[in-house]
Amino acid sequence: MRWRLFTTVLGLVAGLSASASAQPSRAARPGEARAARLIQTGESYLAAGDRGSAIGYFREAIQSDPGAIRAYLRLGESYRGRGSLRDARTVLEAGLVRDPDAAALWLALAETLREAGAIDDAARAVRSLLARQPDHPAGLRMRASLARERGAWSEALTAYRRLVAQADALGLSPEERAEAERYEAALRLLARPLDPISAPRSCADDASAIRRAVARCP
Repeated sequence: MRWRLFTTVLGLVAGLSASASAQPSRAARPGEARAARLIQTGESYLAAGDRGSAIGYFREAIQSDPGAIRAYLRLGESYRGRGSLRDARTVLEAGLVRDPDAAALWLALAETLREAGAIDDAARAVRSLLARQPDHPAGLRMRASLARERGAWSEALTAYRRLVAQADALGLSPEERAEAERYEAALRLLARPLDPISAPRSCADDASAIRRAVARCP
């Protein structure tokens, strides 16, 4: 129920955001400069290990500028770092209502939900990100990782297959590409009976050349 309500609100906000994007470049928001200073101070406290003080500065930054997405991210991460997962989720979802296209917030929300044991909700958060940015590298990796945890081999294979296919365009490092290729190879075996590309029929004599090439038939 909570997730359905959240996604409904996001849909309404997305429509408003699309209308706003057609407007000329915005002026600075009231409180934006002060919020930036508060965030910087909070990050300094966070780096020094003083999470409690950092949380206070990040909360004040949001009060000063409710559109300060970085403040939501840092506050959510700070709550998660001290184990306050409910508070982290609330803050990150509030930030996403402000900016449904903030990839960092979706990823932080997914990680928070994963730590809370809400794996299905975490997967939905990642899918929401990928619906907006289909080739987001971290989003694809997290989608694959969550799918593995859920035993959804075909979904994991789809994500790794996309990472491998778009490795150059996505700017993956050699290590990241090698990892994706290893997982893809392993998951091809696990998902083979279910996957329409790597299933045995894909390599049949009457399979199309394209299907045989994608399935890497001998």
